[in-house]
Amino acid sequence: MSYFQAYHWATTMETVKLSSKGQIVIPKEIRETQHLTAGTEFFVTCVQGEIRLTPAPVYPKTKVGDGLGMLARKGRGRLSDDETMRAIGGMLKERDEATKR
Repeated sequence: MSYFQAYHWATTMETVKLSSKGQIVIPKEIRETQHLTAGTEFFVTCVQGEIRLTPAPVYPKTKVGDGLGMLARKGRGRLSDDETMRAIGGMLKERDEATKR
């Protein structure tokens, strides 16, 4: 199989029109084979004049509470709000001083 034949075999190409609202319709065959459903979000990129649509990865929705305890270690005590503010302030001060050198 030649390169052109392999490329053609692996590529689905159809012609679509851009609407006055800037919308296009992805052909049904492509939607079905790629498992695209209504509401699928895409990254839109332009690479060397070629417009590409890449489905954005789907991550489960999380809440702040889901991350509680992620940094916990045995023997590590919980910091008070004042200790946390001092630690953050110290880090910011160090970074600020580093930019002045």
